[in-house]
Amino acid sequence: MRVIVVDDDFGVLHSIKRVLSSKGFEVVALQSPEGLEEYLPESNLLLMDIRLEGERGTDVVEKLRAKGFNIPVIFITAYADADAVVNASRLGAVDVLKKPFSSQELLQAVKNALEFVPKLEPSYSRELKVIGSSRAMFEVFKKVGLACQNDLNVLITGETGVGKEVVAKLIHENSPRREGPFVILHCPAIPWDLFEAELFGYVKGAFTGALVDKKGKAKLAEGGTLFLDEIGDLPYKLQAKLLAFVERKSFFPLGSSKEEKANVRLIFATNRDLKKMVEEGKFREDLYHRISQLEIHVPPLRERKEDIKPLVEYFVALANAELGTSVEGVEEQALRKLMDYSFPGNVRELKNLVYKAVLETRFGRIKDFALQEEKKHSSFEKALELLLDAVPEEELPNLLERVELYLIKKLLERYSGNKSKVASLLGISRNTLESRLRNLK
Repeated sequence: MRVIVVDDDFGVLHSIKRVLSSKGFEVVALQSPEGLEEYLPESNLLLMDIRLEGERGTDVVEKLRAKGFNIPVIFITAYADADAVVNASRLGAVDVLKKPFSSQELLQAVKNALEFVPKLEPSYSRELKVIGSSRAMFEVFKKVGLACQNDLNVLITGETGVGKEVVAKLIHENSPRREGPFVILHCPAIPWDLFEAELFGYVKGAFTGALVDKKGKAKLAEGGTLFLDEIGDLPYKLQAKLLAFVERKSFFPLGSSKEEKANVRLIFATNRDLKKMVEEGKFREDLYHRISQLEIHVPPLRERKEDIKPLVEYFVALANAELGTSVEGVEEQALRKLMDYSFPGNVRELKNLVYKAVLETRFGRIKDFALQEEKKHSSFEKALELLLDAVPEEELPNLLERVELYLIKKLLERYSGNKSKVASLLGISRNTLESRLRNLK
């Protein structure tokens, strides 16, 4: 096992090398990051001082991550301030050691770090791999690092499957609320007439069937983080009640006259354009400003294709561990096929494709991926081209809403008005379907 140690303090450098060498480790000791990259490919762990002469160790590691080096890192520092620890966590540090530390503390940290990757245990760096490590994603992680340092309301935007929930978890797990619960409220999954009961809870007798008191998500998240997913689907009439909760951080359980305080951090996510919805009168402007004190946009996979190869390698390793397979990797032509694909389902779709390919291959290397969606799109795209040719330019502003309404109505006719069936076919909830119909009429 080879460990690299970078520290401009010769005494610390010598002490670490002595302790690790005595336990059989090969140690590369450097007083500056110069020449570091040549040792990385054959090394198992990097110990990096946060404050180097002329450069911050966190900046060095950030540059390494941007270049694709995913070696486990332990940061060492004499200044264990909150910013340094949060920044280290953002970069996927396995641990942060505060000087002075004992030989036992050093060896335990190294042991934990080396066990960290093979076991694929839940951690910040594992979550980073799940959504990518490209330059585009590092801009996201910078904002995540900022969000970890405060209790501001966060709005995470991005297409379906990009990893918005993962980003929300990263913020929670690296914030002062990490010891508290992380509670998810997936808005479209709840019948709208039960939304308040689900969020705020209720007391016995509040309505027919309320036989006992029940805590809502706001109370269950006490001391932690409440994540409201797909907030853009919330009907306008419910937005005022959510606004009051966001502003006051208090609520009344249904059937109760006693106001309760909510000690929670609020994170929201949506795949919709809330600014446009505000302009169209479909989303309250005051609510939008309240929930987006800090906004984080997660770019789609097609805009960061450099993430595809490392994500594929990660998902292959993860699938092997979970499925008991022994797939060694992916053939170059199969990888090129993925690079040419648009990934409408983003990282979630890529993971599913890799898992299917691993199951089918089981041993050796993956030779192909079943990108059936692309084949289906060809005739669909031709139909869209014909549609665009037929629509006058002055009618283009309303085209999307007209097409969406037409599609929903035709499917309802085909399936005899069965909204649940149509919603299932479109990959949305019945609540979302009804909301779209109301907004489009």
